Amino acid sequence: MNSKKTLYIGAHADDVAINAGITIHRNPDKAYILTVTNGVSFANYPMVLGGVTLDSHEAYVQQRLEEDKAAMHVLGVDIDKRFTNSKIPCRETYKYLEQIVEIITTLIKTEKIKRIMTHSFPGESHPAHPDHEIVSVCSYIVGNEYGIEVWEYPRFKSNSANKQTGTIFLEEDQMEIVRCDFTLEEATLRDELMQIYITQGFIIEKYRTTSEMFGRVVRNPKMIPDTTHLYGGTDYKPTPQDIRKAIADFL
Repeated sequence: MNSKKTLYIGAHADDVAINAGITIHRNPDKAYILTVTNGVSFANYPMVLGGVTLDSHEAYVQQRLEEDKAAMHVLGVDIDKRFTNSKIPCRETYKYLEQIVEIITTLIKTEKIKRIMTHSFPGESHPAHPDHEIVSVCSYIVGNEYGIEVWEYPRFKSNSANKQTGTIFLEEDQMEIVRCDFTLEEATLRDELMQIYITQGFIIEKYRTTSEMFGRVVRNPKMIPDTTHLYGGTDYKPTPQDIRKAIADFL
């Protein structure tokens, strides 16, 4: 998995580190990182997360960006040359498909990227965060257009205590799957990596693992199965219908 220049895409700060941190650490000179959103939904301020007092939305956005940069630095990524944050508002990616596609396209052309790592495609067995869904679709639009191979991170399954119990790709797929097992040193490094995201303290325990997995299958971004969304609710936007309409209008 380290033989090609690879663009690792995450919808939010921490997504790439959770899904592919050790794979990146094994060969950071082949890794380019794109965090698509600013990672922060609107909330009431001030708030305290991980011992950090956040006085405003802008302060929270900056904190998440600094955490992501610090994690990538630990992994050996050249922040100035190989890290991009497009600062699109969290949970509003469906309004920015054209911009996201343009950013991914520019990176693969400029850096001669040969592989894209992205969020898993949604499906009936596979509820999706709406930002993850849009990022996945945009990745496949670009990958299919330019002949770039696209691999997916799996979703994590959790139990009633919100602890990771396993990983899952789409149950209806027959995927090519690669698994990268950690050494003891790499497992320790990954735990330390999760602790860098101090405002997201839940990930330290929830996403403990000793391996990373990636799956590949041919996908058509025009053909998205019906799926439910995480963080849904009667007053929540976007709805699955909002997502479908945005993608259809863009295509």
